[in-house]
Amino acid sequence: MKELDKLIEKITDQPKVKRFKQLEKIIDQNDELMQEYKKLLNLQKQLVQKKHQKTSNVNSLQKTYDAQKKRVETYPLISEYLDLLDEINNDLDLIQSIITEEINA
Repeated sequence: MKELDKLIEKITDQPKVKRFKQLEKIIDQNDELMQEYKKLLNLQKQLVQKKHQKTSNVNSLQKTYDAQKKRVETYPLISEYLDLLDEINNDLDLIQSIITEEINA
């Protein structure tokens, strides 16, 4: 378990993870930013559900989602937050892949 704790500590000590947490706190405290971000998340959830259900109005919802994403990305803090979220998720996917390969080896 010590190795897992070390890994978690190394991940959370990364500058981009620290910056991500700072931005998250700022966004959480700003009603306007949070409202716009929640709209984006809700549209994203709906889009995933519609795609999974293979409903006919996916294109319309996709356009609405894309418009909201553009609107959200006009806020530099949210744009940076989303970029960091993507980077961190990619890093975690890589770590998971490496761990899985080592376990299977």
